[in-house]
This record gives sequence, structure tokens and C-alpha cells, in this order.
Amino acid sequence: MSKERNTADSYRKAALAGDAKAMNNLGVCYTRGYGVKENLSLAFKWYMEAAQAGDTYGCFNVAESYYYGHGVVQDIRKAFEWYLRAAEKGDTQSQVNVANAYYLGEGVEKDHLKAYVWYREAAFRGHLQSQKNVAVAYWNGDGVERDVEECAFWYELAAQQGDPQAQLATAWLHLSGSVSQPNPQKAKKWLYRATLQSYQPAIKYCKEHHLLGY
Repeated sequence: MSKERNTADSYRKAALAGDAKAMNNLGVCYTRGYGVKENLSLAFKWYMEAAQAGDTYGCFNVAESYYYGHGVVQDIRKAFEWYLRAAEKGDTQSQVNVANAYYLGEGVEKDHLKAYVWYREAAFRGHLQSQKNVAVAYWNGDGVERDVEECAFWYELAAQQGDPQAQLATAWLHLSGSVSQPNPQKAKKWLYRATLQSYQPAIKYCKEHHLLGY
């Protein structure tokens, strides 16, 4: 416990000296009760100090506080505003949250084009679900012009991360002839990887089409 108190004290000293990262870290201490008594109101105060000093994680934590009503009155619109600030600073989870907000119209007017743009930002950073969301957007023409080749590209990126749903989708796009240059061998490779994970939709697809020995 003394180690935790010393850590919190060091963050407090640095925070009072103007260190934005320490401000955010002190907020985390108050959120978790690490070295100090848990106090969500004080946590929010320090998150806001950090955010106003330009700290990315401070912006994210202010947004989280507003979104869940932790230490402050819940306000979805203010949560969106702070997620957006963190997203613009490059925080991947904030980019996803902004995209979700635009897609659902949560705290901001619904706008599927802006949702697509932010999902793509997160997808470029390797966020798995965002890669699949971008793929779906291209398949459906949702917020962006329909483009099956782009859809296949983003599904394959997600497939490379080991996602069985994306692996099956990539395989299907090639086996169904949806892409301009179908590749049955590539399709079977991704089907095999999906079935290795016991992904039932992939196994079912193989059985229905007599693939991979099913």
C-alpha cells in the first residue's frame, strides 16, 4: 500500500507542477482507488485538467466520465465532443466511439458518411472490428459508394488478424465470384483457417458445398 501511496503522491506532485500526463494518471488513481481513496469526482477533475492541457488520454477519460456519468452528470453530447477531441489526436478507441456515435446518432446527428470515415481511420490503425465495419460499408454502399473490391480488401485485412468471420467472408467473396478476379485457392486457405477455429458458419458452408473434405 505504501508503494501505491508513493506513486499517487508522485503523480500529484507532478500534476500540480503542470504535467498533463501526471494529471491523467492521478485521475486514474482516484478512479481505481490506487494509493488514494476512490473518488470519481476528483478523478473527473484531474481528467479535465489533463484534457484541457492537451493530453489525449485525458480527453478520452473525460469523454468516458460524461458517457457513463462517473463523477459528473451524464451527458452523451459532451461525451461525444471529448471523444472527438481524442479521436482527432489519434486515439484509436475514441475514433471507434466517434464512428459508433455518428452511425447510431448517439450524442450527435446520425451521419453514416462520417461514421465510415472514422471507422476507416481506426481500421488503418489495425482495429479489427473497424476493418470489418469498413468492409460492410463498402458491401452495402452505406456511407460510401459500393465497392466489392474494397470490401474484399478490408475483410482480408481482418482475416489476417485471425478473425474467423472475416476469413469466411473473404473466402465467400472469392468462391462466389463477387470479386473481379476470384481466387479459389485463397478462398480455401481462409476457409481452412476459419474451420480450424471451429467457426460453425464456416464448417456449415464447407459441408453445404463439399469443401475441405466436409
